[in-house]
Amino acid sequence: MHFKLIIIFFVFLTGCTSTKVHLYTKYLSENESQDITKELENNNFTVIENTLSIPEGIRESTIIYSPFLKSREDLNNTVDLLSRVGWSDIKLESLVKGNHWYGKNSFGLILIPNGLINKDWEIKKDLSHKYVGTNCDAQVEIELQDNNLYKITYTQKKQTKVKKGFWKVSSYPYLELSAGNGSLPMYFETIKRIEEDLIGKVNIIEIKPIQSYQMFSNCSFSYGLRN
Repeated sequence: MHFKLIIIFFVFLTGCTSTKVHLYTKYLSENESQDITKELENNNFTVIENTLSIPEGIRESTIIYSPFLKSREDLNNTVDLLSRVGWSDIKLESLVKGNHWYGKNSFGLILIPNGLINKDWEIKKDLSHKYVGTNCDAQVEIELQDNNLYKITYTQKKQTKVKKGFWKVSSYPYLELSAGNGSLPMYFETIKRIEEDLIGKVNIIEIKPIQSYQMFSNCSFSYGLRN
């Protein structure tokens, strides 16, 4: 008798398992994220928010799902629900984008506000990486984030220090890094090249200071992505 009850219990749990929606919130306002999450949760979806950048190749609001998704009806329901909170023309795409993969009980929801995708945004996304300093007097890294924030981590007198602020493309290929505290901005030139070693080709992005700055004199910074 107890064995039968256990089986019934697990069947009940399986039937009540809700589909997980991985919601990309990086380009949404707090109110937009809350409205979308509330609408989905009210309709038995489990919302998992993340602040990941959108996968390569995505240019419009898209639902990414696995061909093994258990319920295609969930996709149609999601599109209908989103229309209630002002999001329409949602594209459905059944494939893998970059390293983003979803299974039979989950899918990715990427919402891009109108007008966000443009040339400047593409350049910013292309440059948003962590750059490692070379030929420096001390260890230095510069991280350019795609929300226009930067973080410089450097060593000074055997102590690790962090400097933060905002960055922008002043006039490509030149970058401007501002601390926002009244100090003068720092300027860098962007240089792209391809290097080849025994394994293959590497795409290199280098950001080179236009002048020498105290925290990293004699430095240049690079990021590499192997083909």
